[in-house]
Amino acid sequence: MPNKVNWQQIYSTEYVKAPECWKTCGGYCCKNFYGEHFNILDKNGVSLPLLEKEYEYYKSIGGISNITEPPKKRTFNLSNGKSFSIYLLSCNCAGMCEPHGHRPLICRIYPYFPVVDASGTIFDFEYAALMDLFYRDPDADHKCTLVREQSERIKRELSISLKPLLRDPEVVFVFRCLKELVDRLKQKMNGYINTLDEQQLKKFITKYEWMILSGKPWKDKAFSQRIDDIYDEVKNAFGGEDFL
Repeated sequence: MPNKVNWQQIYSTEYVKAPECWKTCGGYCCKNFYGEHFNILDKNGVSLPLLEKEYEYYKSIGGISNITEPPKKRTFNLSNGKSFSIYLLSCNCAGMCEPHGHRPLICRIYPYFPVVDASGTIFDFEYAALMDLFYRDPDADHKCTLVREQSERIKRELSISLKPLLRDPEVVFVFRCLKELVDRLKQKMNGYINTLDEQQLKKFITKYEWMILSGKPWKDKAFSQRIDDIYDEVKNAFGGEDFL
């Protein structure tokens, strides 16, 4: 029987040990530093994805008091009839979420998410924020202090602390799907944000907004088939039992 996530335990875990690191970077993780160039997307807030069961727990403990906008629910259907949902919170707290202990998993593991195989074993890390994907030589030039100065420590600690979470096949499935999603986006964008002049940056952001809002990078049969394959791979790795 696949293990299910104990969200109370997850919300009691500090995955990234860096007290008040936001003071060293102006709260980079909680802002859209390129938002001034956005035409349609939120110029200030960030979008925080929660799995359905995580959202149920988040709501049961009262959520974050200064996130007042209702979440947007997105449901994804697989060709095998299975489906899963995520909830997107629009956060404008700029790091001052109240209570801080109620912040979602994506905030807790920033600046990375784990790249895993079908059994949940971590073999790499990728950036947790989409805009962070487009840095060249990020460890030297990234606006996040943890990426620039403590990357190896953070990854080493996450490799240990994330193990209980990765015993749940649904979580493994979602992380594997997320990796496919960001790889597709990087292929379509094909650029590095920190190498562009002002005019080039404006064009880059316009293209980025169109990709995100249209969903173009993920609207083809090959991507849908890959998601179906990921489901089967994870299902088989966890004993062959359906988990959605």
